[in-house]
Amino acid sequence: MLVPDVREKLRRSGYTLTSQRRAVLEALSKAKGHPSAEDVYLIVKRENPRVALGTVYQALSVLEEVGVVGSKHWAESPTRYDLNVEPHLDIRCIRCGEVSEVPGVALGGVEEIIRNNTPYRVTRATMVVEGLCPACTDS
Repeated sequence: MLVPDVREKLRRSGYTLTSQRRAVLEALSKAKGHPSAEDVYLIVKRENPRVALGTVYQALSVLEEVGVVGSKHWAESPTRYDLNVEPHLDIRCIRCGEVSEVPGVALGGVEEIIRNNTPYRVTRATMVVEGLCPACTDS
């Protein structure tokens, strides 16, 4: 996502693009897979050793609220964050918890199909496939 787009989304919601929010966005773009808040914190901390974990949580919360960042929740692992807020399929390792996107699978119509076939008002659609990642398969 381009910085002007992020600035505009934040502005429309009454926020600004602070240096902390920018650092969190940069960390998310550098991270492998779908990092937890703690993973993002460690990446941000390399550039700014004085950053607090709470600051990262606050930035992620605001970025999610305005629709710049998505999150995934599984009971047995920490919340994972993703810059891809479009409907997509994720694959998660049941042993180590690594999460990656599955390329080439279009899910864009899923929300519309659910809206047309149920009385629910869809607010978010996330899907995940579980298995063993290559590193866990080999161990």
